[in-house]
Formats: sequence, structure tokens, C-alpha cells
Amino acid sequence: MTTTTQPPGRRALWSWALYDFANSAFTTIVVSFIFAIYFAGTLACSAEWAGCLTPEQEAELSLADRMSDTRGQALWGYSQTFITLLVAVLAPIFGAISDLGGRRKPWIFVFSMICIVATVGLFFMRPEPVFIIPAILLVAVANAGFELGIVFNNAMLPSLVGKERVGRWSGWAWGIGYFGGLISLVICLVLVLGAESDAQTLNATLSTNLIVAVWFFVFMLPLFLFTPDQPGKGLPLGQAISKGLQSVAQTGRKILRQPNLRLFLFARMIFNDGAITLFAMGATYAALRHGMELQQIILFGILLNVTAGVGAIVFGWIDDRIGPKLVIIISLVFLILLGVPGLTTPYWLPESVATWAFIGFGAALGTFVGPLQSAGRSFMARLAPEDQRAEYFGFLALTGKATTFLGPFAVATVTIMTNNMDIGMMPIVVFFAVGLVLMFWVKEEAGPQ
Repeated sequence: MTTTTQPPGRRALWSWALYDFANSAFTTIVVSFIFAIYFAGTLACSAEWAGCLTPEQEAELSLADRMSDTRGQALWGYSQTFITLLVAVLAPIFGAISDLGGRRKPWIFVFSMICIVATVGLFFMRPEPVFIIPAILLVAVANAGFELGIVFNNAMLPSLVGKERVGRWSGWAWGIGYFGGLISLVICLVLVLGAESDAQTLNATLSTNLIVAVWFFVFMLPLFLFTPDQPGKGLPLGQAISKGLQSVAQTGRKILRQPNLRLFLFARMIFNDGAITLFAMGATYAALRHGMELQQIILFGILLNVTAGVGAIVFGWIDDRIGPKLVIIISLVFLILLGVPGLTTPYWLPESVATWAFIGFGAALGTFVGPLQSAGRSFMARLAPEDQRAEYFGFLALTGKATTFLGPFAVATVTIMTNNMDIGMMPIVVFFAVGLVLMFWVKEEAGPQ
């Protein structure tokens, strides 16, 4: 791992951005699409208590009647609760330890490997009840490694570019991340469509976890080879841990004394709940509510990643011109305007076209999810003190995860209470609306320069 005092070149910057390209396969294939659908529709249904419909029962039901098959969606939603709480607690602690030690890349490597190894373990999660709990735990560990690795990768950005280019590089990295998800989905589509029997389809579905692991490892390597790390401060790990724990409390109090930063983090906490829940629950909703097959969901995921990638890249330029606050507000407005009709298509359109309308609205939503997330990163990159970047991004991750259990929990609970998947997804829109109102009061203290 090279350390240098020279300004990083474009190769170093693109190598940093490739980390988003590398880890996007995990969120796309495991969290949002293939494994999420497999868990909710197959693995969870291997237990009688899940109450899932049999294929014969589904064939006899109309699209509206299939709304009663809600337990798979609910169980996946509850499983996400545990994952987000774990990440929320750990992110600022490890960020503070990293700031005291100085170097970022060793932490990125360790947490990335945790994600990769746990993802390999998902290959063995066969559709038997005994594997339901191990699958949830493996996804939790993998997701924790994924999220904590991002904390340290984000903390590298302000040291690689000036504030006048933070927005575009954050957006570009997020954009190529979506295209990484797109390409990995195409590969998985070819693998799954090539299966000629149920047994082969099962093996192909589970093998996508191996593809994710290899993809992540290969494409993260340029970061370690070509992107300079900041010099280590030489503080022994034991002292870094001890002082890091003390620093977390001090930084927390410092942030609470800054009203504008506190309001931004609270607003992001709310609207990020909606964005994460949309991706975590969207695929299971598409499968169970609209009766979409795995191949159709993969194609939908491909379209979603194209629109999200284009949106993140385009708004990356806009971010540097109008500032991240306006990018966030514009994104939230369109997510609300598109979200309500997109999640209620069966009620105002004939069944024959409702699914296609859902796909169209979903693709449009993707255009604004990417900018929403990348602008949050560039906002913090402009505000974080140089000597506390990882810790501040740790608190950004904390506020991004501390209450995200509320999103899946709300969707799961409302779905069960109303026995209606459409109403069950409405909390997502509520999170976007509350976040939008709060963002109007946030001041852009450090805009583009």
C-alpha cells in the first residue's frame, strides 16, 4: 500500500471509484434482488410456519388474491432490522479508531473480506428450514462488513480531491457502482436462464453468491494497488481503540452542538430509511405483489441500475454547481411524486398493464435514488474536519443506519396489519416526505468552491 504526499492522479481516483463498482454486486444481487427473492419466496417458505402459498395455490389465484401471501416479505423485512442495528453501533467506533491510526486501506480490506467470506457462505443455504436462521446471520455479517468498508472508503474522498470536485467524484463513483450492479446482474441472468431444471435453477441461484464474492475481490484490488493512503500516525492499535472509544463520545457531543449538521444528519436519517427500505423490500414486493419471476426481476434490476447510474453521474456534475442540498431536495420531490403511483398501479390500471407500469415507475425512481445517496456523501465530505473524516463518516453511517430498521419494520408490520402489500410499502413515501420537509431548513454551510 503506497503512501505519498503528491496529489493523486486520475488513476488513483478511478481506482478509488472502482471500490463502488466492486461492492455494488453485493447490494444488487444479495440484498436487493436474487438472494432476497430466494430467501422470501423459497428458503423462508420451506418452513410450514411461514404460511406461503404453494405453486398450485398461486396458479389458481388472481393478482389481487396473491396479496395475502405476505409472510415472506415480512420475514425478510424483520431480518433487516438486526442488520442495520449492528452497523449503526459499530460504524462511528471503528471510524474513530481509524482516524487515530491514520490509515484507511487496512480497515477497508478487513471489512471487505468479512463481507466476501460471509457471502460465500450463502452458497450453502439450501431451501430447508434449518438454514433460515444461518442465512439471516450470514447476511447480517456480510452487510456489516460491506457497510463498514464503505465508511473508510468514503473518508478517503476529501483527501483525494478538492471541495470543488467532491460532488462529481462522489456521483461518478456511485454511478459506476450502479453499472457494476448492472453488469453483475447480466452475468447472473445468463447463469439462471441457462438452467434447464428446478435443481439447476436452485444451483444457479445460489451460485450467484460466489459470483458476488469473486467480483468484489477482483475489482477492489485497484484501490489497494494505485490509490494512496494517508500516512499512519503510529498509534498502537490498543491505544487507538481506547482513545477511539473516548473520541466517539466527544465527537458525538461536538456534532450535537452544531445545529445545522445535527439537522442534516437527522433529515438524512429519515430519508435514507426510505431509500434503503425501497431497495431492501422492492424486489420481494415485485415478486409477491406483481407475480414477477426471478428472470423478470433480474431484467427489472438491470433497468433500475441503468437509470440509477445515469442519474448519479449526471447529478454529480450538478452537485458541484448548485450544491448537494438542492440535489437532495430535487431527488426527494421526484421520489415522492413517482413513488405513490408506482406502488399503487393495480388500483388505477388494468391488471394486464399494471406490472409494466410498475416497472416504468421503478426505473424512473432509480434516476433519483442514486443522486440522493451520492449527494449525502458529498455534503459530509465538505463539512468533515480533516483529522476526523473517518469518524464523521462513521456518524454519517450511524445516522444512515440507526433507524433504518424502522423502514423494513414498518413495511413488515403495516403489511401484516392490513394484509395489503401496497399499503405496506407506503411508509417508504412517508420517510421521503418527512426528510424533504427537514431538508428545507438545512443550510449549506460549505458549498462548492
